[in-house]
Amino acid sequence: MNRIVPALVAAPVLALALAVPAHAAEAAQAGENGYILRVHGLASAETREATLVCEPVVAGTHPRAEEACEAIAEAGSIAKVESEEQACPFVYDPVVAVAYGTENYREEFSNECVLMSEKGAVFDF
Repeated sequence: MNRIVPALVAAPVLALALAVPAHAAEAAQAGENGYILRVHGLASAETREATLVCEPVVAGTHPRAEEACEAIAEAGSIAKVESEEQACPFVYDPVVAVAYGTENYREEFSNECVLMSEKGAVFDF
């Protein structure tokens, strides 16, 4: 019986934690100012993914959602986002950045540093 009480308390908290990412994914798939963002390493075959919803409220699994939404809003699209340039090594380790949802976007960068230098918070997850 003592185990049931903590489970009853934890269940609503878990449900709320899972609801935001689910909503973000649904909004991104429905094209409602939301995105599913992916970065795929061509040499490493590693892929990471985040969801991002910018309106009506900022939500999703993206750790820098506010900054990413601001960058997209200021530029008008992910394709037009320009970040502060930084010095990057001349190492060829290509990555592909992809967005589905409000805007479909795909671009290949010579390495992760170049991606972060050009797109900043949008793909920083």
